[in-house]
Amino acid sequence: MRDLERLSSDGFVVEVREQNLLLHEVPYVTASREVKRGILSCSYVENAGTILPPDSHQVWWTGEYPCFPNGQPISQIENENGTRELFPGFFVNYRFSNKPDGVPAFADHYAKMVHYVTVIQSQARALQDVDARLHRTLVEDSGKSPFAYDDTASARATIQATSARLALSSVALIGLGGTGSYILDQLAKTPVKAIHLFDGDVFLQHNAFRAPGAATREELAAQAMKVDYFASKYSHMHRGIVPHAHYLDSSNLDTLGQPDFAFVCVDNGLARSLIFERLQRLGVPFIDVGMTLQLVPKTAKLFGACRVTLSTPERSAHLTKYVPTEVDDDDALYRQNIQVADMNALNAQLAVLKWKQYLGFYQDDFEAHNLTFTVSTPSLVRDVTRSEVP
Repeated sequence: MRDLERLSSDGFVVEVREQNLLLHEVPYVTASREVKRGILSCSYVENAGTILPPDSHQVWWTGEYPCFPNGQPISQIENENGTRELFPGFFVNYRFSNKPDGVPAFADHYAKMVHYVTVIQSQARALQDVDARLHRTLVEDSGKSPFAYDDTASARATIQATSARLALSSVALIGLGGTGSYILDQLAKTPVKAIHLFDGDVFLQHNAFRAPGAATREELAAQAMKVDYFASKYSHMHRGIVPHAHYLDSSNLDTLGQPDFAFVCVDNGLARSLIFERLQRLGVPFIDVGMTLQLVPKTAKLFGACRVTLSTPERSAHLTKYVPTEVDDDDALYRQNIQVADMNALNAQLAVLKWKQYLGFYQDDFEAHNLTFTVSTPSLVRDVTRSEVP
């Protein structure tokens, strides 16, 4: 029988939320010798339908610190103090660490949770006839996740509350070339509700050598549109991927809608200019990426750089300095530039990292709006920091 069902059948009030097992209504003694009730929580991680064994012997606790009947803290369980948001809307105050003598690890979540209930509740029962077994109905997690299966990585790292800052309603990914496809690979691992893909190109054999994953011969022979190929691949992980099999131009810009954020990964100056104008008019923040690699004839080595430029409603004047939007023959030259998967991937990773900084997932000390990585150095230059006047 699953641990959750065992706890429920014993009468405990339990539920699973955000890959965490919560055991409610645990009686405990406060420092003022009052009897109150708190919640025990621990990770409850699933893998393909199977619950993994406890990853540690520690638990989280909401409420005041549990005490003995005389009001002295139960120091034997103390591990970490301080309020934090364990996952969106759920705050914990303490972390406990304890296990029975001679037991190297808990065999399952049932044994783990019952152990902590016994330690904490037994003190309260010395003062009142109380019990955590209230025989209430089991409540299952009914939240609609954008993922096809649960994000157990955030749960194991206990960063669900931080990851939730990335849960935008809609992100537009314009262009699914080498860099754009790697951006999708990262976006699919975030709780963005919908990822809209825009590209009018076909996925061919040369694309497979600068895209994440490994295409089969059959997939290459099918010559599917890039948006359909990648939507099919990543729908195994993320539910909200929406393909739009066309390039964005003046005739169809309305299909862009009004995303919360956009990544612009195009190699056409006119299209870039039109897209920028539309996004800025809508007040949508976006990141534009660019990369150039060229062969040095004398050494037969590659030289070049990749760029990430953030534009926000508050700061966009720097775009004209760093991003080419003019309409000339440079586009033809750009499309002849060499592209290599590692540089495409690095360009994408820098873009996603900058996006995560903008949303508060990562610390951002400088708030740079332009990043340039040069492969020959190698070095990363940050420009347009918060100390500069827009």
